[in-house]
Amino acid sequence: MSINSTVKAALDPVAPVKADTYEGDEAVYITFSYASVPANFADDAPGHERYLLSVHLYAPIGYNTIKERKAIKKALAGIAETYPSMVNASDKEGQHLVFECELVGEVGGE
Repeated sequence: MSINSTVKAALDPVAPVKADTYEGDEAVYITFSYASVPANFADDAPGHERYLLSVHLYAPIGYNTIKERKAIKKALAGIAETYPSMVNASDKEGQHLVFECELVGEVGGE
């Protein structure tokens, strides 16, 4: 299973989710992106890739996101190697909560 499909399957029950850019009409939605880093080198080749995952929850000002925050952390903890951290990057335009964690996968497993 690819990283995209793994993350999407984990987060779909929480809110609409898309890799990179959401173009739907829902007020509450999730996007995600990641960087890959080669790891566990042997014979000059990586044995695995570390995926540095960034998940973004967007919601309108005044919307109570506690349920979604808990569900995202639980979902990510179920698929990730590290427990997700959260940063509040909200502004006057709306709520923007950023969750970060690491996954490990096969080389080229995107």
